[in-house]
Amino acid sequence: MDYFDLISISTRNRAIMNPTTPEKVVMAGEMACLTAGEEVIEFGCGYAAVLALWGERFGIAGRGIDIREDACERAEESLRNAGLAGEIEISCADLLDETPDRLYDLAACVGSSHIWGGFSAALAAMAAWLAPAGRIVIGERYWAKESVPPSFSREWPEVLTEYEIFSAAREAGFEVRGAFRASPEDWDAYESSNWGGLLQWLEEHPDDPGTDEVREYLHRIQDEYAGYGREYMGFALYVLVPA
Repeated sequence: MDYFDLISISTRNRAIMNPTTPEKVVMAGEMACLTAGEEVIEFGCGYAAVLALWGERFGIAGRGIDIREDACERAEESLRNAGLAGEIEISCADLLDETPDRLYDLAACVGSSHIWGGFSAALAAMAAWLAPAGRIVIGERYWAKESVPPSFSREWPEVLTEYEIFSAAREAGFEVRGAFRASPEDWDAYESSNWGGLLQWLEEHPDDPGTDEVREYLHRIQDEYAGYGREYMGFALYVLVPA
């Protein structure tokens, strides 16, 4: 069982695959001044919940890309159910193999900057898909405290402080227009949903050869969250506009 299988199992009961809410996604869209007919590209779109929210609220069009076939199938179903299948397309592909098909008004990446190796590299990659006045909405983990236990920080080498995030955005030619941070309750709901998805799968597949691996993953992410994550890790949607 590979990493993507574990992600699909753990997020089976979630629409947004990160510790944020539909309300904050919409507020980020408002802060980014999304308007009807604008073209949006989302990298690592998961189940297309962000695109669907923006399509329903602002009337955007565009494209989502994700590597997981099951996520793409669920994303397409979600868009069909929202009446947006004709406006937003889903591509099942490896982002690292993709090149810009056209220039977009806004690029989004929520919780997937690690695909490119981190925040700065993600901004550089996303900027190549943007029109001259294009904006970015990026969902990113950050260190919520200055002092993080080395045993934990070594597990997350790509995570920055918010000071570093703001500095990196400016270096990439953007200003931070807004930030919508996850609350402790958002984190608890996100993590609990992941645990529930894994436990549900274990109940449904008691004789599957992958049960030991799924249970080990469950216990690892629980221990990680209880031991360090809830205290030291933050998450926010950052709205970036051209400087």
